[in-house]
Amino acid sequence: MTLTLRLLMAFLWFPAALVFGQPNLSVSATVAPTYSHTFYKSRFFYPNSDGQVVEPIYMSGKRWAPGYSGGISILYNYAPGWSVASGIWYQQLTTRQARQTAAGDGTTTVRNRAIRFPILLNYASSMKRLSPYFSMGFLTDIPLSARVVVVRAGESTQNLILENSSRPIFNFMLGAGAKYRLTRRYTLMAQPAWTYQLGQLGGANTDNPSYELSLLTQLAYSF
Repeated sequence: MTLTLRLLMAFLWFPAALVFGQPNLSVSATVAPTYSHTFYKSRFFYPNSDGQVVEPIYMSGKRWAPGYSGGISILYNYAPGWSVASGIWYQQLTTRQARQTAAGDGTTTVRNRAIRFPILLNYASSMKRLSPYFSMGFLTDIPLSARVVVVRAGESTQNLILENSSRPIFNFMLGAGAKYRLTRRYTLMAQPAWTYQLGQLGGANTDNPSYELSLLTQLAYSF
């Protein structure tokens, strides 16, 4: 069993153990439309050829990548207004750019994907139905292979795979928004959030400073 698979199983088991072993719990569906900003320092990426003639992907300078995160979160309320949260999310970010001039007209689209594990500390400043709501914590990403689509003028479209390092990527997140209690059991939370990529423990990916702007939205059900 690979290390990545073991990590996934551990993170899946941890929220489930909380649900069945502790009181004051909520489970939430989580979605976060996201824009990621990365500054690339003249990097080449090489997709798997799979028998095709492929060109390297060149990235340099600032790149904005729209995308989203979504998944399940578990929140444990341990004191009035205070909670901790964990869970498992899927993230996809899409970078689209023109092909290099020498390669001809067309576009290259890279869809970077990851499994994300949040560990967050949350604070609601009021016990009223509507309350300011703040979050702070760390996000650990396990990269998946990226999907690459190369559209070439006058030629067939290529669908390729770009392998990524399986080393975890660590991020720090801050969020500030509002929490609204819809009913006794259902609560809606929405927070504009800022996430800064701390990088990997070793590896060249730490050379590309990156941050994300997102709208973290959760619908929680309390037990």
